[in-house]
Amino acid sequence: MEKFRWGVVGTGKIAGTVCAQLKASGRHEIVAVYSRTRSRAEAFAQGYGAVCHDTMSAFCADPRIQGVYIATPHSAHYGNMLACIGAGMSVLCEKSFTVNAAQAERVFALAEEKGVFVAEAMWTRFHPLVRGIKARADAGEFGAVRRVTGKFCTLAGLFRRFFPERVTSPRYAGGALLDLGVYPISMCEYFLGEPDEVQAKAKCRGGIDLYDEVSLRYANGAEGLASCSFLCRSRDDAVIECEKGKIVLSRFPGMDKAVIYGADGKKVQTVADPSTYVHEFDEAARAIRAGETQTPMMTKAHTLAVMRVMDACRAQAGLRYPEEIERL
Repeated sequence: MEKFRWGVVGTGKIAGTVCAQLKASGRHEIVAVYSRTRSRAEAFAQGYGAVCHDTMSAFCADPRIQGVYIATPHSAHYGNMLACIGAGMSVLCEKSFTVNAAQAERVFALAEEKGVFVAEAMWTRFHPLVRGIKARADAGEFGAVRRVTGKFCTLAGLFRRFFPERVTSPRYAGGALLDLGVYPISMCEYFLGEPDEVQAKAKCRGGIDLYDEVSLRYANGAEGLASCSFLCRSRDDAVIECEKGKIVLSRFPGMDKAVIYGADGKKVQTVADPSTYVHEFDEAARAIRAGETQTPMMTKAHTLAVMRVMDACRAQAGLRYPEEIERL
């Protein structure tokens, strides 16, 4: 099968990491690049033998592109997706999908109207390790899932001058929640569904959140606990507690193994699988070639549920980004 041809919007650190893995896979090819900074776009494109476009309209008119990967700051995702989808292009967009749920709703509505594929690049949902545990949980092997706990912490808040503006500035929808918290919230939604109640607290400064603690409660008594912080560094594991034991996903969200414990607390099994971003691109390419507009691995319902939780968290913290990036 021929390599799947991607156009890339955004040339930051994550785009570089992802595209290097795509190239190494031998199944994907970067054919076009667009960035607001011409020099960065040229340097990025040269590394892949790709064409560098001066404008988004020229990028969207490139007939070689089969799918678009968007890796710009959160604040730009909405406009980038509307431009690409409006031109009839299929899109895989980095998390957080948009700044708020209303924007996500409009993106999905436009994709449905145009009949094109769109999905959030929440790579943990595509990881075979996580999907294998979810399949076993769905089959009842571990009993009912009672609690999902996840955290993701880094030191961006204490050393802001060393981190990019996309993480630390409100004009890029920076902050811990959209950058880090989206991962544990998405993990909770994956195993427990959309919550019936959201309780959140946050520490905010300079127009962004530096720390968030989120409690998700469900009618059946289950709960999800998600925390994220720019103020500390910790061992970030995700833990799925069930009737018949628990599963610990190590080094969350860059997971490479799952340790399964029985109800007696004894280790039952260790499942290892190296993490890679390529899985989500393999699935997106499959769906686009098949003429599908969504992937069951990360549907619009999943994305919208997570966006609604984050909207609720920000509302409770009194955190709103600048109007120009919040509006439709």
